[in-house]
Parts: sequence; structure tokens; C-alpha cells
Amino acid sequence: MPFEVPDDLLLGTLEGVGVEPLPDLKGALEKALQQPIGTRPLAELIHPGHKVAIVCPDFHRLWIRARLWMPAVIDHLNRAGINNRDIKIIIANGTHSPPGYRDILEMLGGDIAGKVSIINHDGRDPSQLRYLGKTEFGTPLWVNRYALEADHLILTGGIVPHAFAGYGGGRKAIVPGISGLKTVLANHKRALSDEVGQGIHPHARPGSLQDNPVHKDMLAAAHMVGPRFIVNFVLSEDGDFLGVFAGDVEKAHLRGCEFVSGAFKVGLPEKADIVLASRGGYPMDLTFYQAFQASANAMSAMKDNTGGILIMVGECSEGLGPYGFNRWFDLGGEEAIEKELRRNFTVAGFVVFRAALLHRMARKVILVSNLEPEVVSRIGITPCKTISEALDLALEAIPDGKILLMPHASQTIPQLAC
Repeated sequence: MPFEVPDDLLLGTLEGVGVEPLPDLKGALEKALQQPIGTRPLAELIHPGHKVAIVCPDFHRLWIRARLWMPAVIDHLNRAGINNRDIKIIIANGTHSPPGYRDILEMLGGDIAGKVSIINHDGRDPSQLRYLGKTEFGTPLWVNRYALEADHLILTGGIVPHAFAGYGGGRKAIVPGISGLKTVLANHKRALSDEVGQGIHPHARPGSLQDNPVHKDMLAAAHMVGPRFIVNFVLSEDGDFLGVFAGDVEKAHLRGCEFVSGAFKVGLPEKADIVLASRGGYPMDLTFYQAFQASANAMSAMKDNTGGILIMVGECSEGLGPYGFNRWFDLGGEEAIEKELRRNFTVAGFVVFRAALLHRMARKVILVSNLEPEVVSRIGITPCKTISEALDLALEAIPDGKILLMPHASQTIPQLAC
């Protein structure tokens, strides 16, 4: 979208990473499989005749570009003696609707879809799920039965800062990836503060694993399922592969998180009065939920008071999102949303609650999208159709406000210069 920012008000554009793209993705992947972190090489763990299930990111994570690396993972298994008939790919849809055939082809490519069995996980389908008991934190664990029936379970995914789980990747392929809806809701509810009225738990935020109740519960669930191996990727804002981290579900993931923390931290000269941010466009802004995943990093670049203005940009071509988003917007204020959320927690409700809480940290929150204006305004967010319109509103409120641009905010961690 075209827009102009006065030169004297532009604080800068915050993006970029501190590492170069991998020159050879296939070579880096093969090395990671042969020299994994915290466990033996994958080829030494599996044997001919074993059944292998690979958990794959869903359609809402096209940016992980599974069609570029999944064939190499399957080829590695084949060379280790695993026949295609003994390989299943489980699409980790989490709370999302299972993708259709065309979407699966876009995710994996036609060759893969014709070689191995593909399981389209549906956390609402009891016939797909098996109960494993409760995690040490009390979450009832329902998991896709095909994952449990395999001799070896391999988790794949991408590692990026996550709004309330700290980071994506690793254990998230289990919860929410291939878990039942009841499991996902119980886990995500841990992101709420222990005290009513205090909003989100202080450690349930991007880049935070220590004492993060959501992450700890996810990890406990993953250990109960017992995946044999993970293969996680780190990508830049432009879709370049930066790193491959394979091996133990906890150790390899942690190494990848440390890499992301260093690679995505970008120096911030000073905090801004107005932050204009997006997730980077399609397919990362399909819904309101996806678009607002970038809000936490964007808010951390704003001045530490309630006087700043946040402008979020996301097309939201698929609307608010599935599973009853509208009713949460209809509740209006944060108090009513929180009351209902603690009574009947849903992912949709939590997403709307987080968005409604942003006003506590900003004078105004503006969303540039294709959503109906009256829907957005119900939770205190100002709707706009263009970035220019949003900037005009912001500069009307703060005429001399310094403006910071964050075009890939979910993958940019602002680091204030000392």
C-alpha cells in the first residue's frame, strides 16, 4: 500500500536479520539430520519396517515452505530403509480448519501428495484422538491417534517469536498442532493472568520461555507423547532459510530459539510515538488472529506510556477467523470479554481479549484491513481502509510524533540501544 511519511518524523524502518541466508538448504538439512542436537543421527534411530509419522505445519504456515524441504526429509528416510508406504504426514492444523486438496498441494507439492499417506488432523473429530492422561499441570492430553501408532514421530516446523508461547516450533507441533480442541483450550488458557483484571500472564509473551506457563505445559505434553526427533527451520522476513535445527525435542528447539533471539534482534535508536507494523502480508495476515500476532513486538517499540499510537496493517482476507469470533467482538469491552473467557475459554476469545487490552499501553490502536469497520470498532480499535488514512489520524493526535515502520514485525525483536 502506498503512503508517505514526512522525513523529519521518520524514525526509521526496523527489519533485517544479523545472519546470511543458507547457501545450500538441502546440504544444511542433511548435515542437521546426520549431526543432530542432543540425540543420535536420525538414520541410526530408525530401521526398515518401522512406521514413521511426520508432523507438518498447516496451511496458515505456508511461510515455512514445507514443499522445499519435506521431499528431502522423506528421501533421507527412504535411504535409511523406510518405505513410502510406512510414512504418514500429519498436517498440524491445531484449531484451524483442515485444508482442502488444493491447499495441501500448495503446501507440499504434487509429488509428496502422491507418494505417502496424508492425515488431515481435526481436533474436533473424536475418532482421530486418543487420551493420554493429564500433564503435570493438569491439562487433559488428547492427541492424534496416527501419531501415537507410529514407531517414530518426527516433528517439523518453524521457529519464530510467538505471542504467548515464547517461540513457535518444537513442542508446538504437538500442542496445539495435533491435539484435541479441549487440550488446546486448556493449554492456551494458561496465558491468562492468575488474577482477574490483570490481563495476560507476565511471562506469556514473545521471546520468553522461562516461567512461561503455556510453554511449560506444551513441553510437558510433548514429553508425554515422546517424539523421536524434530526438524525445525528459521526463515528470514523475505523467506530465506537461515538455519536448520534437528534432534531432541527440547534441546534442538532451545538452540533454535537462541539463534532466533540473536538473529532477529534489531537495534532501535529510540522508542517511537507512532509504530506502523504488519506481519509482512500474505499468507501471514489471512485473519484478524494472524495479523495481530505482530502486535507484541510492535508495542515493545513504542514509548513506555499510554501516549503512543499503534497502527497494525493486515488484509485479513479470510475475515476475523473461524470458531465464533463474532460473538467475542459483540461483547465489546475487555471486562465483559475476560469474564466470559474465564467461564468458557476459547482461542477466538483470547485473541480478541489480547487485542482489546492494547489500549492499556497505547492512546489509540488502529487497524488497516478489509474487515467491516463496525466489527473492529466494537473492541475499541479504530478501523481504516488505507495506511495514509491511519497516519493522518495518528498525526492529528500527535502532530510531531516520531514514526517507526516495522514491515515484518512478528520476526523483528526491537532492541533499544544503550
